[in-house]
Amino acid sequence: MVEKLEKFGRVFCLVLMASVMTLASMGCAELKHNSVERAIKQLKDAKILSVQDYDKINPLDQFGWPVTMAEEPSEYDRIYPKRLKEYLGIDIKIVRLKELNQEIEKITEKVAEKMADVWINEATEVRRGVKRKDVIRASKLYLGLNELHEKYDTQAVTLTSWYMFKKQKKLSALPAMAWMEFSKKHVPGSCQAHIDCLATMLIGQYITGGYSGFDGDILNDWSFEPIGNRPKNVIIIAHCGAPITPHGDDRIPYTIRDHIMNTGARPKSIPPEATLVAPTVTWPADEAVSVVKFDVYRKKVSIHTGTILDGNALYRNFRDAICRNKAVIRLDNPEESYLLPSRPDEGVFRGNKWFGSWGCHQVMFYGNLRKEIKEFAALTGFEVVE
Repeated sequence: MVEKLEKFGRVFCLVLMASVMTLASMGCAELKHNSVERAIKQLKDAKILSVQDYDKINPLDQFGWPVTMAEEPSEYDRIYPKRLKEYLGIDIKIVRLKELNQEIEKITEKVAEKMADVWINEATEVRRGVKRKDVIRASKLYLGLNELHEKYDTQAVTLTSWYMFKKQKKLSALPAMAWMEFSKKHVPGSCQAHIDCLATMLIGQYITGGYSGFDGDILNDWSFEPIGNRPKNVIIIAHCGAPITPHGDDRIPYTIRDHIMNTGARPKSIPPEATLVAPTVTWPADEAVSVVKFDVYRKKVSIHTGTILDGNALYRNFRDAICRNKAVIRLDNPEESYLLPSRPDEGVFRGNKWFGSWGCHQVMFYGNLRKEIKEFAALTGFEVVE
């Protein structure tokens, strides 16, 4: 009798475990399916904070530097915010640099030092001449941006730092460390006021339940010297700021080092002896990733999938070349991608698609999001470009 009860118990446990696993898999499938609808709901009344001293939208990706530096708004600039709200439910809150500097002036040294020391202690290394006072200067910029973020209840943050540098605006530091810190709070952040990219980062983060997107320039891989044979069918996404939460709640390692704009002309508000700082993250390699870009104005979305590779194992002096964070991605369908071929005599994008619809910036997410992005597009009326 005891043996029969024990046998029945074992069988019952196995059946129960199988049932639980089946229910769990059903629940996961349902959650994954509903995540797109949930993302659409989360976007409603979301707000992007853009600290900029002009009234243009996405000028760098649309037309390049000459138009970025011209401050007169165009028809695109006037219509874009309405379409962003209509298509996705997202608002833009534009704030001038003067207001940011007013917030920075309120930050005490003690508070700034505390934030800077958190970064220094978290970093695996502080290198290339960066001193504690340099990190403190960067922490004040983050804290000022965070005050505005909380004041206006925004869900993403950007600052036109390159424009401000070229215009010799009163800027205390560069925001690369700020974007890293904002990622801990699941707040997308990026330089240069790429509103399309910020919208893309919000969409991807909501779809995945917290994965941080990495916004950056598409670089020609021929700019880097390979260690062995040149990798084929790769693109490189690069920016000086990057998140440390690519899987949501994880924290990938980072170093603190000099920013690419540390050399050359700088605003008088930044001491000549100061080192401008940025993080360099260590991307987990050999994982599936997606490269996504929403063109809100034209109601299109571009999606490519691939595998992220270890750039330091492929190229010489990779971590110190050009932008401070770089993701090397081997595309799954290179022949169908407008991002290839990458040859020195052909530019970066196939078919002269650099400016206009897609621009020179894209957003990388960990995971294959093709199905979810296409479902999102179907529900919101966006045309998919693969």
